[in-house]
Amino acid sequence: MTVTMREVVEDALEEIGVKTAEVPITDDELQSGIRRCNDMLTEWSDSGVISGYSPLYFGDDELNVDRSAVRAIKLALAINLASPFQKVISPTLTGLATGAYNSLLASNSFIGKVAFPDTLPMGSGNDCGDFYQNDRFFSGGKEGNFQ
Repeated sequence: MTVTMREVVEDALEEIGVKTAEVPITDDELQSGIRRCNDMLTEWSDSGVISGYSPLYFGDDELNVDRSAVRAIKLALAINLASPFQKVISPTLTGLATGAYNSLLASNSFIGKVAFPDTLPMGSGNDCGDFYQNDRFFSGGKEGNFQ
């Protein structure tokens, strides 16, 4: 499922009460939303939150980000658009945006391989190859390992 920039901006404006079902957004509102969304996503791309974002200029352009990031983008954009449209940010919106952003960060985090310490027992992954002689487990004696 593809998401257009117009859908993102409209949903963000709906979150803060600017857009309703009866009143469509104007071209000026759409362009303001696109500019602020481009600024926000470029910043996120530079800091590694999302990858490979290139700015969009028209409402019908497809947003080229992971589908899992769309909700966080809409909610964060709503907060960014609240001030120029003179809207109050509700605590509920703040909580939803924070949760969605944290989920996005968690889904993009990668924890590399972790080296096991020499004090870790063999049953937990510290394998030296010889079952009867484990030189790595507490090899320095009690004083060397627990100072």
